[in-house]
Amino acid sequence: MSFVAITPERAFEIGRSAYPAIDLASAAFVAFVKSRAETWGGNPERAADLYLACACIERLPAAVAEFLTRFGDRIPSYLGRLARNPDLVAEVRQIIVTRCIVGEGGNPPALNAYSATGSLEGWIRATAVREALSLNRRSDRNTDDFEAALDARTPWADREMSLLKQIYREPVSRAFALACSEIEPDERAVLRLHYVDGVTTANLANMYGISRATLIRRLASARSELLDRVKDALRHAAGVAEPDFDSILRLVKSQIDLRLSMVLKEPAPPKP
Repeated sequence: MSFVAITPERAFEIGRSAYPAIDLASAAFVAFVKSRAETWGGNPERAADLYLACACIERLPAAVAEFLTRFGDRIPSYLGRLARNPDLVAEVRQIIVTRCIVGEGGNPPALNAYSATGSLEGWIRATAVREALSLNRRSDRNTDDFEAALDARTPWADREMSLLKQIYREPVSRAFALACSEIEPDERAVLRLHYVDGVTTANLANMYGISRATLIRRLASARSELLDRVKDALRHAAGVAEPDFDSILRLVKSQIDLRLSMVLKEPAPPKP
């Protein structure tokens, strides 16, 4: 398809317009685009893709969140029949996030190899399929049933707690989903990277350009905020009886890691 070539500066304007929440420095983008001028060729259709790729390499939190939203949830559709294996999908997702944005084994982020000859989504799809085929493993394990997974992994101390679990299963699920939808996008992104995509705290610290200790504190703070929101939702909206409240909070805390890994798989609904 023919097109009128544009300058890197014009490409920056198009990218900024496509992703206004991502504050990428113009100089970084122009240098990134000029380094692949021959393969990009000034194609305006690739401007937004180049902007997002560059911002991810620069490890801007808003760009990482956009990458997860735009591509992370589409990996099953990229893999076709291979997506029947949920473990394989989860592993491919982790590989894509880690290699594309963080880099592995001292190597730079794989997004550095994006040449803009095609769409960024096409590049991600090809990478995902290639990784899935190289893994080439199957598993009968089914993680689709959220509550079944909780039943299998969560120890119940006594008959009373088991009864409370049955009574308050739906209120707790609703409160947790609401709390996850209300936290800030940056905090949701870092929780999702860790609990859904399995990115280690060391790799996350490298991604965000902070120390591992600071990253761990950030995760702990995000979890604490999430629990506070769950408490509020349970107390004011979910109809939990006051005598049961402390027991239900213990239940929530015992499940938080698993619930995070399940609930955060879904994209956050738009805020009103």
